[in-house]
Amino acid sequence: MPQTTDQATYRSRIAKLQDAMKEFGLQAMIIEPGSAMLYLTGVRWGRSERTFALVLPVTGEPAFVLPGFEEMRAREMTPPGVDIRVWQEHESPYQQIVQVIKDRDITAGRIAVDESARFFVFDGIRKLAPKFDYVSATPALKSANVDLTAPSRRQ
Repeated sequence: MPQTTDQATYRSRIAKLQDAMKEFGLQAMIIEPGSAMLYLTGVRWGRSERTFALVLPVTGEPAFVLPGFEEMRAREMTPPGVDIRVWQEHESPYQQIVQVIKDRDITAGRIAVDESARFFVFDGIRKLAPKFDYVSATPALKSANVDLTAPSRRQ
């Protein structure tokens, strides 16, 4: 049975990535479920047609954006007090993602997107917040030594 990583380790990993984000001039990062999200937060989530994303600002606390019907499950998988933003079937998940960015006082600059993110997710965000410069998250992730290997191999 694999050993579970503690929350202090995840906080340390996020802090290291935020330092790398500063180095690369990034204001925020959008990460879909996969190896990076698992490595940074311990949250293992499958992808579906419904957007689930981690929004990581360069400073401050990250937020998860997810479908409303998944809220209870997500709260069981995340530490108490984590910022969870839900969207309902008649709402746009991209509006919630953009709102997290605005709530972190990010109004301009570079937003990094996980290269494994699906185009429709990136495009939905870009259409609602076209003034940002969107770039690949990979250089900052690699600089922070974020494990990008298959999620099934570790936690």
